Amino acid sequence: MQKQKKQMIVLVILLILLILAYAGVHFYSKKQEEKESAKAEAEKIRATDMEVSDITQFSYVLDGTTLSFTKNGTEWTYDGDQSIDIDESALETLLKKAAAITATDEVTEYDNLADFGLDNPANTVTLKTDAGLTTIYIGSQNEITSEYYLKTGDSDTIYVVDSATATGFDKSIEDLTAKTDDTETETVEPSEAVEETETASVVPNDTETVETEETETK
Repeated sequence: MQKQKKQMIVLVILLILLILAYAGVHFYSKKQEEKESAKAEAEKIRATDMEVSDITQFSYVLDGTTLSFTKNGTEWTYDGDQSIDIDESALETLLKKAAAITATDEVTEYDNLADFGLDNPANTVTLKTDAGLTTIYIGSQNEITSEYYLKTGDSDTIYVVDSATATGFDKSIEDLTAKTDDTETETVEPSEAVEETETASVVPNDTETVETEETETK
């Protein structure tokens, strides 16, 4: 009996040690993941880094025309026609794309902006906040990697970004206009069926009895 108690105590102690070891390994792994995640986040090359909620003005060029928008309170309006009802969700997608641009690489030493298509940018995007105006110039595409070159107005660094970021500012005003539901619901009122019963009166014909007396001559 005493021996069984000792074995039970040993098993309980081993179980506790295993639980503590598992908890320690799990805690260590979680800490390592957090460190690696923080390191990867810190190593990201950011061309722009701002909160969408801080942006009060936004513009980009489409087919040679600058489309500009202004935030009035909590609503966005198109500067070219303030009567247009803007699709806030569609516009916010563009704002998020412009507000947090992450580059895959950067170029700090170069001779000529023309080598990157930045002497005559393919597009110019502007973002205005209380801190000031940020201008983003989108240059040419690298034919080998299919990536694009990009530069901000307040930096001499040229950033390399993916094609989705560079070509994403292609929405027309029609694309950014809130859609209205033109479907009309027709109410059909039941019609009352009026049954008209026509009664035909039949007037009996008077039968005239004509008695013809035929005289037979024998």
